[in-house]
Amino acid sequence: MAKVKCVSCGSDRAEILISGKLLCPKCSRQEILHRVRRNLGRSGINLRGSRVILTYPEFYRNEANLLKSFIEKVCSNCNFTIKEIEISGDGQVNKVMRDLVLTSIRESENQVILPFTADFFAAYLIYSSGSPEGSYLSLYGLRSKVSDKVFISPLYDTPLTELRGFSELTGELKTGDELFNGIIEWLHSEFKDNEVFHTFPPSIPVIVSRFATCKRCGALTKSEYCRACSVELALEK
Repeated sequence: MAKVKCVSCGSDRAEILISGKLLCPKCSRQEILHRVRRNLGRSGINLRGSRVILTYPEFYRNEANLLKSFIEKVCSNCNFTIKEIEISGDGQVNKVMRDLVLTSIRESENQVILPFTADFFAAYLIYSSGSPEGSYLSLYGLRSKVSDKVFISPLYDTPLTELRGFSELTGELKTGDELFNGIIEWLHSEFKDNEVFHTFPPSIPVIVSRFATCKRCGALTKSEYCRACSVELALEK
């Protein structure tokens, strides 16, 4: 098989496609780090002297650890603290997302970093399309807000397949939800050029705009509170 040159450095080890560019592992790592740096700047997050939370389900542990190392490199002199919170990844994805948001809200820190990648959100869009109410599609994007917490997703525009230059990752994502797993496996097998993960985003704001968001957990709802929070709040009375 003929070797392909990296469009960045010219080496003949090009094997990772990122935003239409075929790169070698070393250049792909630099490209991703640059993207994370740019996204953190665009998000408006202030890391200097701050305390932030990195919240993730257990099936995103490796990606969360990698993202933490990115942030520490980008802001090595910022004197900030990252508190990691891992939650269970068992059960349906909506339950996992709900637990993640409510766990984050209970913490004192106001800034929450999430490790979710573009392919996760693409699969979640398909997963939720039949019944968006109760989903957490509102978390998609670089910056979102639930209650008084700001959620930042620096990898929201990067699929796992563009992270293959990092040996820490396997490139696979296995949640506790078999339906969701089937969707993300299908996306990876059918769209190997990654283009779909960069073109689906406009669909999410269209769906989100048709709903309100729960004042307590941020789920899409047609009322002030989602069904789950309405039940919990009623029980607390």
